[in-house]
Amino acid sequence: MRHAFALVLSLSLLMSACGPRGLVRSELAGARQEGPRKVLVVPADFVITEVTFGKTEERVVAAERQASRVLAGQIRTLAQREAQRAAERKAEGKAGQDTAFTLLDFEALSEEEQDDVLQHRALFATMVGQLLLVKEDAVDVWASKARYFDYTLGTGLKELAQTHGADTAIFIVGKDKVRSTSRKVLDTLASVLPIGESLSSQPAAVALGVVDLHTGHVLMFDSEMVKRKALTDDDDVRAMGEAVLTDFRRALAARASRR
Repeated sequence: MRHAFALVLSLSLLMSACGPRGLVRSELAGARQEGPRKVLVVPADFVITEVTFGKTEERVVAAERQASRVLAGQIRTLAQREAQRAAERKAEGKAGQDTAFTLLDFEALSEEEQDDVLQHRALFATMVGQLLLVKEDAVDVWASKARYFDYTLGTGLKELAQTHGADTAIFIVGKDKVRSTSRKVLDTLASVLPIGESLSSQPAAVALGVVDLHTGHVLMFDSEMVKRKALTDDDDVRAMGEAVLTDFRRALAARASRR
């Protein structure tokens, strides 16, 4: 029997008087699945630019790759933790469903499959702007979208799911603009002396989508935007990752509570 993973989450949160952080697909929108059993960890797509003394912007590719590795490691740690908890519950004879899930490494895919996944990651990135508006109730006529969450990437990854036995993918995109040391010095002077406009730091932003690989439905969406954090700092990346993974972790907990 297939369970409504998102519905389980919604009911659990309502019972605990605590709503989801982000958007969660409802049963009415067709999100019926047992929950993640094998998750494809897609490399995060981060755009990190550094503003120099002369206000020019340069991509910091090394920082982008490091932030992506940190978040991938965070998901692996979550998978290991859930596997350990499931084993402990089983040993104790506790009722409830197994919350453990395994991971499908992106590097294990063929080159063609990787290209398909990255195209879908790019498609997800184009949806983020609208999803943010829905999440923040910024457009009145889209208010129903928060209750009837029905965004989808299409069925382009269905064959990949069948080939590898995977059911879920986690897409993460983010953006940050950091200042070089010389730029920080200039901005510090500008804050106390009338020598020009200071370039205030931009908020770091991370957006996450949990996607059903068979249907392409976006099961969950969440985002985190923080002005005093930077995607060039591993601890900040982990903190933002913890935030956007909140509903995913709650969904696992809700599944564990079902008999």
